[in-house]
Amino acid sequence: MKIKYEIDLEDFFVFSHYLIKTSPLMVKTIRKGQMWWASGPLAAGLVLSILRSYSPEKTLVTLALLSVTVSLPMFLLYKHYFKYRNQKQIKSLSKSDAYKSVLGGHEMTVSADYLAEKTADNDIKISWDSIKKIETKSDYTFIFTDEVTAYIIPHKKIVAGNISQFIDKLNGTYKKVVG
Repeated sequence: MKIKYEIDLEDFFVFSHYLIKTSPLMVKTIRKGQMWWASGPLAAGLVLSILRSYSPEKTLVTLALLSVTVSLPMFLLYKHYFKYRNQKQIKSLSKSDAYKSVLGGHEMTVSADYLAEKTADNDIKISWDSIKKIETKSDYTFIFTDEVTAYIIPHKKIVAGNISQFIDKLNGTYKKVVG
């Protein structure tokens, strides 16, 4: 069974946002960033208080003000910053040769032995045991090869083949081969 489809930059943004919402690794990365961003001003305030020999009361007031005015907003805004930075990196990569073989036309074929993806630059055979999971959402199917890397199939950009039949065959073959 075979389908042909197109991938553009928007599809990578959708996948990136999906990962940010669902991947435990991405959630953990965001939490770490939030903690670093929030604790930095507090640590600086504490060091400043020690260096200036503030009284305990003045130190508490300084840390409380920093918490409310700097650390809390930084904690709350970090996820938005992370998404922005991620989109900026994707845009930057798309202008380089890194995404050359990923953007544009694709042909994917399901066989009993492997999953094949063909583009203008690549012809790849993916063994079934190297696929970690397959997730289908309303407009996309993601074929994960690790926790944060996947082949993206945008359902609305199918140019040849039947996406429903393809997904049924893909899932059926994956379950049969992998178990």
